[in-house]
Amino acid sequence: MKPEELLPFLKEVDLLKSVERQNILHNGGRRENTAEHSWHLAIAVLLFQTFAAEEIDLLKALKMAILHDVVEIDAGDTFVYDETSAKSVKELAAIRRLTGLLPAKLGTDLQNIWLEFEAGESTESKFVSGLDRFLPVFSNFLNQGHTWKQHGILLDQVLGKIKEPIEAGIPELWPAVQKMLEDTVSQGHLKK
Repeated sequence: MKPEELLPFLKEVDLLKSVERQNILHNGGRRENTAEHSWHLAIAVLLFQTFAAEEIDLLKALKMAILHDVVEIDAGDTFVYDETSAKSVKELAAIRRLTGLLPAKLGTDLQNIWLEFEAGESTESKFVSGLDRFLPVFSNFLNQGHTWKQHGILLDQVLGKIKEPIEAGIPELWPAVQKMLEDTVSQGHLKK
């Protein structure tokens, strides 16, 4: 493998900076992009690693955090409350295209990391998935439920998306998340 063989993929993943997500920044200034979300998730992996339900391979978890939403370059951001069956088909095509820009072994390795995250069965995928579900909750907690209000999301919907992944991946974080949700409801920023 030569360094220049990595450049097409590196150029393409820069497009993550252009993919807007539903969540806004904590300060409410604008919507975050997928590159910012992936970076924030990687930081969360570093910070919360000792709270994983089981011991994790940190490097594998960081790879998952960085790569988990790379498919949004082609598939776009699907709002977690609007997930469709077409999402997985689009995302699988996207990961195949993107990793196809790399030398075969590296492309296969990265595709396998993404597939492992999507399967949600390994310790690392459960941990990263739990944090991935936590970050929008934390953001909505800090920005007075902006995205939840905008889309008319209710507490039961939030719990249905986050409870199991957070409890499975980072069980010690769940009490803090419950407190955030209680506070957000009591402040009128999330309806029951």
